[in-house]
Amino acid sequence: MDGFWIRALDEAEHAEDRARALRARFGDQAEARCRAELQSIGPTDPRRRRVEDVRRALRWVQ
Repeated sequence: MDGFWIRALDEAEHAEDRARALRARFGDQAEARCRAELQSIGPTDPRRRRVEDVRRALRWVQ
């Protein structure tokens, strides 16, 4: 695999880990917490992508 796909896989695994931690801490309210956080982050803020990745990962982790 080239570097792009390895980085993409690594980022996905980190998002999944963060999603599991949020799910464990906030339960069913974890997705609402991410949505609220996204409202406070500007569209060009680099944190936005990470929070969006975690929000998407929340759909896959239980």
